[in-house]
Amino acid sequence: MSDPKIQLGDPRILNFSLVFLILRAHVFLSLWVFLLRLKFVFFKFTNVENASELREFVRKGEIDAALIRAELLLEPFVLLAAANRAVHQAAHNRMITRSLSAELIYSLSPNRNISDSLNTFGIAENSQSLVVAIFDDVKGKKMISIAKRIKGTPVSFELLREISDLGLIKQIYQLPELDVNGISMSDLIVSRIVTKEIV
Repeated sequence: MSDPKIQLGDPRILNFSLVFLILRAHVFLSLWVFLLRLKFVFFKFTNVENASELREFVRKGEIDAALIRAELLLEPFVLLAAANRAVHQAAHNRMITRSLSAELIYSLSPNRNISDSLNTFGIAENSQSLVVAIFDDVKGKKMISIAKRIKGTPVSFELLREISDLGLIKQIYQLPELDVNGISMSDLIVSRIVTKEIV
């Protein structure tokens, strides 16, 4: 009798991985189209020199945006999943925080502690790289206004992985060292985000 356990290299794993990749691409496109309708925009900045000042602007409510530590974002898919969750919570009057921007940051965290989540993923006093995410930015006016306050360099999101702190990301999300059955690290992170209030 053959061993029913799935071994590494088993074609069933390859088929599962292919299906997962197709599903992931569909979900990514769906999220992107949905958030485009909400005029959700995001940009990345490096060499930021005034993180402390920006953090104070956020605390006072002078910046209507989510300022996120870029080193804790593995790729845009993770950000889109968190944004989608934040919008979903708002639409059903289930927001944990007081604003959509704060809800986005909270949604990125696997932790249900609001203060800890915002402190971990929100801009830090010494942040040098950050991601700015804004909802309802119809003509990009909000982003232009915020960008003028940031003493830093806007860069392409394609460079995000270059500054991602993989060790810290794995620690925060409690991820295994290797991919599980072809499921990538970002997919595991998204699963933590989606099931945050369930698990």
